[in-house]
Formats: sequence, structure tokens, C-alpha cells
Amino acid sequence: MKIISLNIYGYGKITETELNTNQKFVQIFGENEAGKSTMQSFIHSILFGFPTRKEQEPRREPRMHNLYGGKLTVQFPDEAGPVEIERIKGKVQGDVKIYFHDGTVRSEDWLIKKLNFIDKKTYRSIFSFDVLGLQDIHKNMTEDKLQEYLLRAGALGSHEYDEMLSAIDAELKSIYKKNGINPKVNQELEAIASVNEKIKSLEQHEERYKTLINEQSKTEESLNAKKNALYQLETIRKQKMKEVMYHTDIKEWKSLEDKLNIDPVVFPEQGVERYEGLKNQIRQIQRDVALRTEKLKSLKTEISAVELPDKEHLSCLEKIQKREPDIKQKKLEVSRLSTAVENLEDDIVQLQRDIGWQQEHDDVDDSNIVKESVQTLLSKLDEAVLEEQYLVREIDHLKSDLKQLDQDIERLENSQISEERLRIKKEVIDREFELKEKEKMFKLIEKDYEREKRERNRVKRGQSILIIGISVIALLIGIYYLFSSNWLMGGVFVAIGIVTLLLLMLTNQKEDESLKTDYQKEVRELEDIIDTIKRNNDVDFDINDARDLKMDLKTQTTKRISSNVKLEEMRDALSVKETLHDSLNTDLLRVKKSLMVNPDIENKYIVDAIHTIREIKQKRNQINRHILEMDNIRKELQEFKTEVKNDISTMDIQYDENSIFYDINSTVSKMYKDQSHYTRLDDQIKLLENEINVLEERNAVSEDEVGKLLGYVDAEDEEEYYYYARKHEEYHNNIAKFKELSAKLDEEHFDYDSRNELSRFLLADLKEEEENISGQIEEFNNKVQQEQKVLAEINSEIGSLESDGKLSELNHMFEMRKNQIQGLSREYMSLNYIRILIETHIKAIKDERLPIVIEEARSIFESVTRGRYINVIYDEDGIKVRHSNGQLFHPLELSQSTKEMLYISLRLSLIKALKGYYQLPLIIDDAFVHFDRERKKIIMEYLRNEVTDQVLYFTCNLDNSIPSAQTIKLKEKVK
Repeated sequence: MKIISLNIYGYGKITETELNTNQKFVQIFGENEAGKSTMQSFIHSILFGFPTRKEQEPRREPRMHNLYGGKLTVQFPDEAGPVEIERIKGKVQGDVKIYFHDGTVRSEDWLIKKLNFIDKKTYRSIFSFDVLGLQDIHKNMTEDKLQEYLLRAGALGSHEYDEMLSAIDAELKSIYKKNGINPKVNQELEAIASVNEKIKSLEQHEERYKTLINEQSKTEESLNAKKNALYQLETIRKQKMKEVMYHTDIKEWKSLEDKLNIDPVVFPEQGVERYEGLKNQIRQIQRDVALRTEKLKSLKTEISAVELPDKEHLSCLEKIQKREPDIKQKKLEVSRLSTAVENLEDDIVQLQRDIGWQQEHDDVDDSNIVKESVQTLLSKLDEAVLEEQYLVREIDHLKSDLKQLDQDIERLENSQISEERLRIKKEVIDREFELKEKEKMFKLIEKDYEREKRERNRVKRGQSILIIGISVIALLIGIYYLFSSNWLMGGVFVAIGIVTLLLLMLTNQKEDESLKTDYQKEVRELEDIIDTIKRNNDVDFDINDARDLKMDLKTQTTKRISSNVKLEEMRDALSVKETLHDSLNTDLLRVKKSLMVNPDIENKYIVDAIHTIREIKQKRNQINRHILEMDNIRKELQEFKTEVKNDISTMDIQYDENSIFYDINSTVSKMYKDQSHYTRLDDQIKLLENEINVLEERNAVSEDEVGKLLGYVDAEDEEEYYYYARKHEEYHNNIAKFKELSAKLDEEHFDYDSRNELSRFLLADLKEEEENISGQIEEFNNKVQQEQKVLAEINSEIGSLESDGKLSELNHMFEMRKNQIQGLSREYMSLNYIRILIETHIKAIKDERLPIVIEEARSIFESVTRGRYINVIYDEDGIKVRHSNGQLFHPLELSQSTKEMLYISLRLSLIKALKGYYQLPLIIDDAFVHFDRERKKIIMEYLRNEVTDQVLYFTCNLDNSIPSAQTIKLKEKVK
């Protein structure tokens, strides 16, 4: 993936900024506070989402700008054209839209899948370098820690797996530890052992406890039986008390039942109310009929005085009235067309003035062929101008590069070291190497020689002691024999003693150390030779630097030659483009003459002039159409005038063109008013006649209803009717009271048979039965109290044996502890299984990926160290590097910058190994600030020439060796 451009709507302090990054290597320079970190965060946010609260990273929402977010234009290898990724403020991580060159739009799911589901944290840990990450290498790491750091850089890319393993180990130790005290399982085991001891001490009272439990059960059964009998007696007593309470109601209910045992009284429903309402209605209807008769007479008198209009005149005036909007619209249309013609004439004059015409030229060719030929000429002219500008810029750039190359070549030539000095330097290096080897050999020989010398001296001391002892013993024996006058034996032993002393003197002579002296002499001679060469020659320089200078001189010379050739080619191309430019200008001038326009107008306005000519012709045609339309409308208006004069000549209306419609409207309104008044009066008369007829019919119906009500109860007059009404009311009151008592007794569950039976009893008999039941209840209460006392004593003894419930509590606690230990054990085994899976996964990744990464890292490390280190080796002991002299070094033995080079090589190698999964740009944030000038130059050349992915290099130290086309200066972009 390659980022072509950045369009920042608003992010942090950067707003409305667009940057072109369509280069393989881009140097983004900015001073402190210029926005480098903001731009890096912007790239991460557009690709992976705005920061959330969990990430503990600033969201950088602009404070003085409404828009938040922006757009990246990127090029994917497998896409036909560029893709625009836009993320703006919306949900927490922003709303994303992906626009393709063909106009289609995709969602964020497409982007996640396209990036192969990589997240922001993984992208930063693999594809980003910064100075803080490189400084982590030098934080007093042990050998194991440094190896782990480098292996993670080459195999995993991040430390998430290490953090997971550390968290799992800490959790495992918090759950169980073999000899621990604080872990949860250890504490639970100790607690459950204590609970088990307490349970054993309480189980000895088990037998007595079981006996008491049996007695408790029997006593409770007996007590429950007596309580059930007592409950039944209480129920019977309550029933007797209820019968005593409702005995009066039952008597009354029976009396009402006897009274209602007759035929019901017949009377109309709501008979009294209906009879009185009909009487009132008859009186009211008679009054209403009298009032409506009087009003009918007055309306007939008023209608006889109204005169109706002529229908033919009204119809004629209505037709004229309907044509009013059309006639007014035609008059307005004539006025509008006249104004439009005047405006169009003014526009034509202005358009002629714009293109330099003094009069209209209808014969000018303004066809699409002419227009397309002009556009073609303009396109070629623009292309020629752009190519000229490009060639001029490139020529200036090449001149600047040539000037810089000349300065570099001059500087390199002045810094060159002669071949003689190189030869002498190489000779000094060889002799110094020989000196080091001889010194090492001399030290080894001297060490062996001293060891052998110490061994020989030890043997000689033993021999000397033995010989001296023999000599002393022989001399003592000889002196003894001499004093004993045995001269022969004395002389022999004295001679032996003297001979052994002479042998001792001969064997203790000083050893020859000529070998050691010869080696020392050779070393001194070699040192003298080296000192002589250094005094007589200037060899105080690095031979590798000298070789690099020669190689740089050769490279810069080659670049200068190729740049000179390219400069000549561009100059030739520029002359060709200038000739083409002049030819195109001539063709365009010819077109201006054929169009009869001002020859001084700019070429880019010729197409506009063609459009202006077309517009003049269109406006002239439109004027002609407007004039024709005005003539037709004026003819129609004259016809209308003649027709109206003929129609109103017999209606006493004078024709006035300005007020004719007003006069007609007034006349029509008066006719409508008279006709409406006549119609309204006629309707009112008909309505009153209908109302009088309806009221008379209603009166007859009411009188008939009164007769029916009296006949319903066979009443002769109104007094008899009201008598039957009182009898009917009394009967229904008794029914209501009977129903009320029935409902009340039903609620108390007294059925019909029980009511009849209780109505035959006296109240005194019921009270006597209630007193007998109360005596039986008191007797059972005494028995229940005695058995409850016995049960309380048994429960007390059981309670004492249970030790206040501690046995069951301890058993319950034991089961709870056991379940808790089982749960912790399952959790411990699950975590241990997860830890094994992670370790196996890490090992599988290292076994599969590390050999590939190490092999690629070897060539990268050799290249960035200019051959000083020729191999990177990975075995069971970790990572080692081999020097060009054959020695192996552990990473701890390397210098600071060499360790950083090794880390960068492993990281770049990992990125190459992952190229089948991810093809993402590298983001480097001033990662090389601790490198010297030469090492920084090496790593920058490698990133520019060898890394196939896009590299975005953010720095506050501008590298002038990078072309300006590959450099962005943020201080000119940030607002």
C-alpha cells in the first residue's frame, strides 16, 4: 500500500491542509511543535479509527474548527486505481467511507479486510520506528532480556504475548503455590483442614442426638393431631356464632318470601314519568303551532315584493366575467414580451462589445467542429506550456544537482587518500595484526614455559633435599667410622657424601632462557618497524573510510556524467516544445480572424467567444419569436373588444376598456343578490309549512300514547292510574329487600335449605349449642399446652447437643470450602493450559519465521555495516553476529549504534517476511538521531534504495541530500 496524498480537514492544530506524498521515500521535516506527531497520529486514525478512552491517547479534536478528520488517498497493489479513505466525526472511532475511482463506495468492513485485520497497536509495533524504541535496547538489559527483545523484533513484532504470559504467571501464583501461604488455594486448604478437625470433635454426640430426634418426631405428630381437632372445633364454633348473628335476617327473609308468594302487579315501565311527559309535550306543541302560523303570514307578504333577474342577461354577463383573468393575462403577457425584447436587444449589444463585434455577423461558423478544433489546439497549447515549465524546473533542478555534485566531487577529491598511503596503511594493519598474533603466541608460550619452569624447580628442590640428606647421612657415617678407626669405611662414606654434594652443585646451574629472549626480541623488532613506518608516514586514518571515499567519488562522478547527458536531452526537448508553442499560437490567431473577434483576447477565451456568438444568434431568434407572439395576442384582444360591445348594447352598460369588468361584476353581483333573497324567503316559507304539519302529527301521536297508558292498567281516569302506580312501587320494594337479604345470606354461605331449617329454630337453642362447643375447645387447649411443654424440653436438649448448630454449620462450611477449592483448581488448570498454548504458539512462530527472518537480516546487517559484520546466527543460545575477522560476538558486546543497526535489520527483515500478509508503509520518527553522519547516511541510502515499501521519515533535522521533490516542510503547511 502506498499513501499518495493526505487531506486533513481538521486534526489537532492542523486544519484544511493537503500534502502530496506520492513518492517511495518521503522526508517530512518540521521544527518542534510543527505537527509531526499529529500527522503520524492522523495516519493511524484514518486507517484504524480515532483514539478511544481505553487507548489513553489524545483524540486531537480541533478547538477552532468544526470539521474533525480527513482523507487518505492510497494505492493498493491489487486495485486498478487510487482509493480514497475518508474518516470524519461520528461514532467513537469515526464514520468511514472508501471511494473508488469508478465512483463506488465501500464501508469500513472492506478496509479492515483489505488491511488483513491488523490493528493499530500491531501496526505501530512492526511498521514504526522511533528513537524511544531504539533507546530501549540500552536500558541496562541482561543477556536474556536483550536476546528476548531482539527475538521479539524478529519473530513477533510486539510484546503482547510476553505480557499475556506474565499476567497468566502472576494469576497462577495468586491461585496456588507449592509452599505458599498467601495464594487462594493454600489458604482454602488450611481452612478446610481446620473445619474437618472441628467436625470430628462434635460427631461423638451423634447417638443421643438421634434418640431425641425420634422422640421429637413422635411428640410433634401427637401435637399436630390435637391441633387439627382443635381447629375443627373452632370452625364449628365460628359457624354457630354466625348462625346466631344472622338469625334475625333469616326470619325477615322468610317473612318476605311469604308476602311475595302472589301474582305480580302489572304497570307500564316508567308509567308515571311517561304520562306526565306526554301531558307537557301536548301543551308545548299547541303553543309552537300558533307561533309558526303568525311567522308564515309575514314571509308571504315579504316575498311578493321581490323581483327576479333575466336569466339570458345573467348568463351573457357571466361568460364575459369568466374571460376576465384570460384578458388580463394577455395584457400582462404583451407588456412582458415587450420588456423581454428590449432586454434581449441590450444583451446582444453587450455580448457584441465583449467579443469586439461592431455589428452582427450571421455568417460566422460557430459549429461544434470549430469548437472542438479550438479545444484541441488549446489542450495541445496547455500541454506544451506544462511540459515547458516541467522541463525548465527539471533543468534548474539538474543545474542545482550538478552544482551540488561538483561541490561534493571537489570535497571528495580533496579528501582522497593516495594509493601509496593506502598501501602503507594496509602494511601497518597487517604488521599490527601480526604483532597482536605474536603477542598472543608469546603470552601462550610464556605461560607454558613458566608452568614447566615451576614444575622443574619443584622437582629440583625435591632432588636437592634428597641429595643433601644422603650427603649428610654419608658424611656422618664416615666421620663415625673415622672416629672408630675404620678408615676404609669412613673414607668411602666421606667420599660418597662429597661426590653427592658435587653432583648437587652441578645440577643447580642456571637454566638457559634464550627461547623467551628470542620471542621478546622479535616482538620488539616488529614494534620498532611499526613505529618507524608511522613516524615516516601519515597513516592516521580509517582504511574503510578511505575506501568508502573512493567509492563515493566514483559514484558522484558517474552521477555527474549521467546528469550532464540528461541536461542536454532536456534542453533539446525544451527547444522542440518552444517551436510547437509558437506554431499553436499562430493557428489560434487564424481562428480568431475567422470568428471576427478581437485578436488581442487571450487564447483561453476563444471557446467562450464561440459560445458568445451562439448566444447572440439564439437571442436574435428569441426576439423574432416574441414579436410574432405579441402580434397574435393583440389581435385576440381586439376581437374580444368588438364582441363585448355587441353583447352589452341592450343592457344599459357603457363600454370602457379600463372599467368594463368592474361594471359587469357589479351588475352580476346585484342580480345574484336579488335571486338569492327570493330563494331564501321561499325556502323559509316551505320550512315553516313542513314544521306546522310535523307538530300537528306529533300532537296526535302524544294524545294516542296517553290513551294507551290509561288502557294498559284499565284506569278510568288519572286518579285511578296513580293508585295502580303506588301498588306497583310497593311490590317492587319488597322484591328489592328480598334480593338484598338473599345476597347477604348467600355471601355467608347460607343455602335455601339451611335458611328454612334455621328459621324454625329459636335464638336460645343456638346460643346453648355454641356454649357446649366452647367447653370442648378449652379442654383440647389444655392438652396441647402440656405436649408443647414436653416438646420444648426435647428441643432444648437437642439444641445443646447440636452446640448451637455448629455441627451442621461446619458441615455446610466444609462443603462450601471443598467446592471453592474445586473451582479454583479448575481455574488454575485452565490458566495453565492457556499458558502452554501461548508458549507453544510462540515456539511455533519462532521455529517457522525466525530462520527466514535471520537469513534476510544477515544480508541487511552486512549491508548497513559495510561488510564489517558478515553474518547473523541464531541457535539455542540466542542471536550472535560474526565479524569480518571471523570472531563471534554476543549483542551485549556490540557498540550502541551497532546494536541499533542489528535491531533495525531484524525489524526490516520481519517486515519482508510478512510481505505476503501486509504491504503497509513504514513510519520512522527521528529514529536515527544518535547515529553519526556516516551511519545515518548508510541507513538512509538503504531505506531509499533497498526497501520496497513506502517510507515516511519524520525528522526535525533536515537532510539536504534528499531531493526537494521527496521533502515536505511542515512549517509551511501548518496553520
